[in-house]
Amino acid sequence: MTAKGHDHHQGVFERLPGIVRALVADHTPDLPAFNGLVITGSDRVRLYLTAPDGSLTYGADVIISHTGPGLLAGITSGYLDNEHDQKPTDDPLCDVVVDLTSY
Repeated sequence: MTAKGHDHHQGVFERLPGIVRALVADHTPDLPAFNGLVITGSDRVRLYLTAPDGSLTYGADVIISHTGPGLLAGITSGYLDNEHDQKPTDDPLCDVVVDLTSY
């Protein structure tokens, strides 16, 4: 890996703690609960969140370097509830997947 590539990966992964903090810091019972994440690529992650009523576990695919307050606010404001954006999945950790990579 080149020095430039290494720096990019390091910068991307340094953002992960901030993403997690944003999802758990202000959690209330009426918001999706953060369960964990899996790194799925060099700049991609799947966030696992459970619906407030426990009915669904979402896998939200995001690009780490593009994740900021707007995406995180969208996740907690009901963006995951749009049934048209939910796709079936064979991922055993979630019921549906929502592609937020272009958010």
